[in-house]
Amino acid sequence: MREAHVSARLRHIGRDLQSKLKEFFDTPLEQSATPIELLQAALDELEKKIQPAGRGRRLFPYDRVVVRISQPGADAVAVDAIFADLGPRLMDRLAELKCESRDPIDVQVSVETSAAAEGTTSPVLTLECFTDQDQQRPRPGPPRSCPSVTITVVKGQCAAAEYVFLEPVIAIGRTAEPADALGQVRFNHVAFEEARDGITETVGRAHARLQFDPESGRYHLFNEGSSNPTSIIRGGRTIRVAPRDPRGVRVQSGDQLQLGRAVLRITIAAADDSTGLIVP
Repeated sequence: MREAHVSARLRHIGRDLQSKLKEFFDTPLEQSATPIELLQAALDELEKKIQPAGRGRRLFPYDRVVVRISQPGADAVAVDAIFADLGPRLMDRLAELKCESRDPIDVQVSVETSAAAEGTTSPVLTLECFTDQDQQRPRPGPPRSCPSVTITVVKGQCAAAEYVFLEPVIAIGRTAEPADALGQVRFNHVAFEEARDGITETVGRAHARLQFDPESGRYHLFNEGSSNPTSIIRGGRTIRVAPRDPRGVRVQSGDQLQLGRAVLRITIAAADDSTGLIVP
């Protein structure tokens, strides 16, 4: 009975000690942490990035480690001197853990000691790990703005003879705000009139749309299912636009759009890559 009591007591002490150790290691670093504490914390965080590689192997798959320290009033010289040992210490720890790694691992450390960091909620220590592939992968650029599009009416009757847009989507159809069988209203940016002249009435109420693709920087024409065909006329060649094709067909400046028997001409301004401005 006494042995069982002692055993239960030891298990309780063990659980309590484990809980206290976990609490100690999980506690965020304080702003007053010493350089050696920061170094130890960086090594612990890097150890968490070890990946299982199968068949009992473990791998640290990164080529470059970037450490950022934000500690107002810190001795930057002391921090730099201590963290100069981060690379060798990291390799030693990985060897102790029998973990495979790249050779060499580039380690970069930046220290922010100005008062601007004081009072912020950002952590004292942050780190990022990268591979060669990360460095070679192209970074996404800013989203492209829509170029200026001029639409000129060649055949058919519209509310205007010419339209100029800076819109990502340009709807084309008959009447300005047609409603479908369910009463849903569509707004046509280019609105053909309700006229019977053998041309204008061949345009569907929701005939087509031009839509800008920010990745390619191009407009595409979509046939929205009109009973009359939609085509692009380019250099004497006719390119049919299939109804409800989710890819659409890319348009070029100077193209003519044929909607039924009506025809529009498209002029798209070119973007000046050096300035980001739209130029004719």
